[in-house]
Amino acid sequence: MLNKPSLSLADATQLVDLVCSRASELGIPVSVAVVDVTTYLQASARMDGAPLMSAEGAFDKARSAAEGGHPTTFFEKPLNEGRFSMLKLPHTPIEGGVPVAVAGLCVGAVGVAGAPPHLDAQLAEFAIAEFVRNLKEQR
Repeated sequence: MLNKPSLSLADATQLVDLVCSRASELGIPVSVAVVDVTTYLQASARMDGAPLMSAEGAFDKARSAAEGGHPTTFFEKPLNEGRFSMLKLPHTPIEGGVPVAVAGLCVGAVGVAGAPPHLDAQLAEFAIAEFVRNLKEQR
């Protein structure tokens, strides 16, 4: 039998709060979604002023990163190089989805949407780095 670690609701809420706090500091309204290892939504938020469609985009990015175990750029790069067959995969090949790895295992993912894709990814990466740092300090 397998026992897979996964983000808890408290973990997901902390990640959402970290993204929203950093985005507020930068003056960038975004949507954020956090999924657990099963790729199901644990927590999400659409900041005031964030594009309406960004909420769905954030979830799609998070789900893609958790399911694939890679940042969504992993799926975007081949597409940009002309491998249009990537569009047949059930993934969102747009930068901004980043898996959360703890002890080398993917335990979920963060998806951010509403800003330019490189900023979406930076916000997700910032939140994950802070989250992992906090975990290490607690141990």
